[in-house]
Amino acid sequence: MTAKGRFHDAVEPLLRAAAISGPAAQRRATAMALLRLGFGLSERQDFANALRVDIRAAAIFAELGDVEQELQCRILTGVCEWQLKAYESAIQIFESNAEKALSAGKTAVRALAMLSISCILVDHLHQYRRAVPYATEAAMLFRSTGNYEQAAHALRHLNEARHGGNA
Repeated sequence: MTAKGRFHDAVEPLLRAAAISGPAAQRRATAMALLRLGFGLSERQDFANALRVDIRAAAIFAELGDVEQELQCRILTGVCEWQLKAYESAIQIFESNAEKALSAGKTAVRALAMLSISCILVDHLHQYRRAVPYATEAAMLFRSTGNYEQAAHALRHLNEARHGGNA
């Protein structure tokens, strides 16, 4: 049996179970299992299948009103899109995450989304001017949360963006 066939046999029952309405505890357990599976698939660099799983897990967490877990899944979907070189799609996901994080008061998640966008714009798309506001906000947000290592990372992107990649 091919790897794709094994994936299908292993994951499809989980995805079907996730689609069945049931008690919240059962749905949460299914979503957590999908989230762990998505991590495992990402570690194996099977980003296309991880994306499917992460999208479903995010939808379940959203239905349950668990914003923190939903945002975690949505970050993973953005990472999968990024790894699949669907850069504009990844940017849209991260922008959506940033807005949701802002409304939920999740500063660190918003900072991570902004940094991810600036990384894509600087490192992959070479759209330096477009990266400046994202890198600036990421640096400020990481600094406000005390994460100086990530703030420095964002500042490196900001410096590179301001100098058109010649930093």
